[in-house]
Amino acid sequence: TGYTSLLQPTIAPLFRTRYFETSLMKWSGNNSDYETFFKNYWLTKLGSQEAFDKALQDGVIEPATETIAAGTYNGASLADAAGKAASAKPGAKVELVLYQKVSMGTGADANNPWLQEMPDPITKATWDNYVMISYAIAKELGIKLDDTYEVEPPKPVIALTINGKELKLPVLAIPGMHPNVIAVAVGYGASEKIGTAANGSGQNVYPFVNGAGGNREYYVTNVDYKGTDETQLLAYTQTHNQYEGRVEVVREMSIGDFKKNPEAIEEYRKELAEDFTKKNTEEEYRNEGTLYPVKEYAEPGAHWGMSIDLNSCIGCGACTVACTAENNVPVVGRKEIARSHEMHWLRIDRYFATYRDHTEGDDLNVIFMPMLCQHCDNAPCENVCPVAATNHSSEGLNQMAYNRCIGTRYCANNCPFKVRRFNWADYTGADSFPDNQEPLVKEGKMAEVVMMMNDDLTRMVLNPDVTVRSRGVMEKCSFCVQRLQDTKLKAKKAQDPSLIRDIKTACMQACPTQAIVFGNVKDKESMVYKLRHEEQEERVFYALEHIHVLPNVSYLAKVRNTDRPVGVKKEIHEMAEGEKKEPVKG
Repeated sequence: TGYTSLLQPTIAPLFRTRYFETSLMKWSGNNSDYETFFKNYWLTKLGSQEAFDKALQDGVIEPATETIAAGTYNGASLADAAGKAASAKPGAKVELVLYQKVSMGTGADANNPWLQEMPDPITKATWDNYVMISYAIAKELGIKLDDTYEVEPPKPVIALTINGKELKLPVLAIPGMHPNVIAVAVGYGASEKIGTAANGSGQNVYPFVNGAGGNREYYVTNVDYKGTDETQLLAYTQTHNQYEGRVEVVREMSIGDFKKNPEAIEEYRKELAEDFTKKNTEEEYRNEGTLYPVKEYAEPGAHWGMSIDLNSCIGCGACTVACTAENNVPVVGRKEIARSHEMHWLRIDRYFATYRDHTEGDDLNVIFMPMLCQHCDNAPCENVCPVAATNHSSEGLNQMAYNRCIGTRYCANNCPFKVRRFNWADYTGADSFPDNQEPLVKEGKMAEVVMMMNDDLTRMVLNPDVTVRSRGVMEKCSFCVQRLQDTKLKAKKAQDPSLIRDIKTACMQACPTQAIVFGNVKDKESMVYKLRHEEQEERVFYALEHIHVLPNVSYLAKVRNTDRPVGVKKEIHEMAEGEKKEPVKG
């Protein structure tokens, strides 16, 4: 019954080691090697070499007949749990909910710095757990929710009294939290024995999980809380790359509005073009903003582009971690993130939104918008680089020549999307000067986890196909150019151009909802072309299209399954103070 999965080794044994299974065989008196033992065992089970090879290739052995075991039902246990939940009626006190974050889960992988540094989808906090509270509790505690609240990294600390024990954690006021509920993530507070990355990250709240009666209850009723005079550094990223004084970046509409006028977004885009050029043809629009003629994809060969569906994006962050692993994006640690020095090539902007007929206590919506280098055809970053370190390829890529970069950061200043990252330190030990990290370490500006990347063993995680950048160098999304080159070479050797359609960037490959699509926008059979010009043409828009940078990343507007008018974006301080905001177009 069930399925059997065969997993092949991905790396040879390090140093003078052997497989764990080989050790078990040695200790039991069997001196044969584990590979031979494994193969002989499954050859006997499967019956032939051909069947074994197929199972090894597929990775899965399917059972001959699928059987489902009979389930068991424990009504008494279920009734007991339901009764406890129903009796949880907090009066002056609140209920504590213990939950698993998307990145940390139970904490089994807490020593993975990629996961520690991944921003939470809602709070955008990294490296620590914290107490999430409502605005009502924040006002009760005297926390000032003004326009500087999200900007300042030190956060107030509150003391929780749980079953007679006190727990102190930093606090974040989050829109949509119930006024009688507070929440803390599990999976943190590991000791040094677990590893360098896990040590010192947050606090362990597992002791407050009630496991009596065979049921694990991840909530505690009647929890006391009080403010303290303490603050704690909390590194989070939401306010690091804002667009001040700009029109609406993300587009959304209700299904009712969409049915009434499916061409609303397309009409809005034409208005932008007309405002800019007094004309609304695509070719005239592209040429108006530059001294040079800009013909759409005039050069032979491919022109790469990406489409991101905001309906499908759930903000999980899998694309961010996949990009980090694929492109050797460095881990910088808690203190560097607090100084706005995070290095993620791909971030997910989180927007809170209300209905246009929003009333007090109404539900809030959240919109996630993955933001990466847009690989603009009229890129403002390229014009300001004094050494041509950033330039445009014949295939539409905005590319970096790392060894030319002298670190002026003019390109980052001129990037309207704020997606360029600067190596303020030698985070991965790639510099020719081995001692240039010492002052930063002594000053406490770099965590020990950053120094792990200088260890020869840890550095084996780096992708050999991607340059490891050093201090003083700018970097950004490359559309996984190493994968593009590899696939083009395979297509050339096979003399089959259609193989290029198989290209997947790391973010596209990792996305669990298939929100990201990448391909050649000149190929009418590619999925990105079909989304833009055939299947979802009425939902296509580009970020900050009115500034005429001609991005190669398109978005599909979010259409909510409601008849209520949507589209009012608000900052945290606006929602906290109950400010009214004029309806925005969308």
